[in-house]
Amino acid sequence: MKKTILNLSFAVFLMSAAFASFGQVSAYAAGSNIAVVNMQKIISTSKQGKAAQSQLKALVSKYNAKLLAMRKKIASVQADLKNNGSIMSASEKAKKTKEFEADISNFTSEEKHIQGVMSQKRFELLKGIIDKATSIISAIAKKDGYILVIDRPSVVYRSASIDITNEVLNKMNSK
Repeated sequence: MKKTILNLSFAVFLMSAAFASFGQVSAYAAGSNIAVVNMQKIISTSKQGKAAQSQLKALVSKYNAKLLAMRKKIASVQADLKNNGSIMSASEKAKKTKEFEADISNFTSEEKHIQGVMSQKRFELLKGIIDKATSIISAIAKKDGYILVIDRPSVVYRSASIDITNEVLNKMNSK
């Protein structure tokens, strides 16, 4: 009998300890101060992000037109060499060949320059958007008591209640 009461007391003790620790875990999870934000969505759907996309698209169009004109000139010189090379004098053919090679070199150089300019412009535009978003995220985190805000692509599962993306977007678009 004493042994049964002792075993029962021990079982009650273990159960109460388990419930107490479960309660602490639940309270900790409920009070967790972690938020999630989707930076890619912010970059692509905010007013600033859309404006940046428009600027980049305009630059791409401008530079593509320039490169297309250079390609046409190269193709023209190449066609002239192919079609009239046999009737050109040696000095005229050498001059056209030199022009063709110079045009190709200029094209390659200009293409690399444009890639560098586009990369720099993209970086500048994204940096501005990310800096503004980070400032807003920090303000929201301080206001709501978040100790950690994680970018959504690295999160396997999250509750919609901890996603602050729309709040960040609303604040970015209102400014």
